[in-house]
Amino acid sequence: MNILITGHSGFLGDHTAKYFKKMGHKVYGVSRSLRENCQYPQYICDITDKDKLSQLVSEKCIGQIIHIAGKPIVADCDRDPYNAYRINGLGTASILETARFAKCEKVIVVETDKVYGFQEEVPTKEDAILNPGSPYELSKAMSSQFCDFYRQHYSMNIVSVRPVNLFGPGDFSYTRMIPASMNNILNNKGIPVHEDGEKIYRDFLYIEDAAEMLYILSSNKTNHSVYNFSSNNSISIAQLAKDITKALKHKVSPITIKKPGTYAEIPYQSIDGSRFIEEFDYEFTPFDEAIKKTYHAYKESLK
Repeated sequence: MNILITGHSGFLGDHTAKYFKKMGHKVYGVSRSLRENCQYPQYICDITDKDKLSQLVSEKCIGQIIHIAGKPIVADCDRDPYNAYRINGLGTASILETARFAKCEKVIVVETDKVYGFQEEVPTKEDAILNPGSPYELSKAMSSQFCDFYRQHYSMNIVSVRPVNLFGPGDFSYTRMIPASMNNILNNKGIPVHEDGEKIYRDFLYIEDAAEMLYILSSNKTNHSVYNFSSNNSISIAQLAKDITKALKHKVSPITIKKPGTYAEIPYQSIDGSRFIEEFDYEFTPFDEAIKKTYHAYKESLK
């Protein structure tokens, strides 16, 4: 089958495209920038340009779209909310309209666990009412609402996925916890932890698991239209830093730093990934193994 992956030049997009290609699909990528040494056809395209997208989907006989493109950095969206709404919200509407006119078999839309916002009940299940509390969360909640509408009004096969924080080889966004950790370890420094790190709890998921999970949803009939991607292992940021330090046998203790920006953070944010795990009998890569692979990949990238 011919697969279009939006945001293929990004972190999750690159891993997903490579996984689908390995599994025998004809992969096409669209993004606002081209990837060096790309092993499949790629095109520069803004996802809000519906006409250009529609032409490409028609010409390449695309059967499924895996929509990953968007503005992923919380602080960036806080500084520039309008473009967060335009790209994350209306960009998804553009993808769904393109898929509707092309009669694509399935669309998988990557949202985020942040669409839930603050929840009284955690870990949060897929049927929770969305409660966005920041521009990033709202922009992704807009995407989710577009998906709900197109499912119901146009009877489209749309699967929304809400992954927790992703980590692994190839993520060089050093505002994120694990890339910053890898960078500091390689420079013989302690892992940076924001001053409230003892109170902030998050879930983390290895990137290669996320790519495989997307492939599973693409390749199988699903019982649900929304899936949380989580290994059900919430951890404080401070403890995560300690676990990484121990797993990599780093001799420098974590350091405390001031949080950049003034955006509010939800202290305990955790989602329930049981729906996917039970339906597909999925087993995750052990954390120690995943973090070691991540570290060695960063180390190799410097050679």
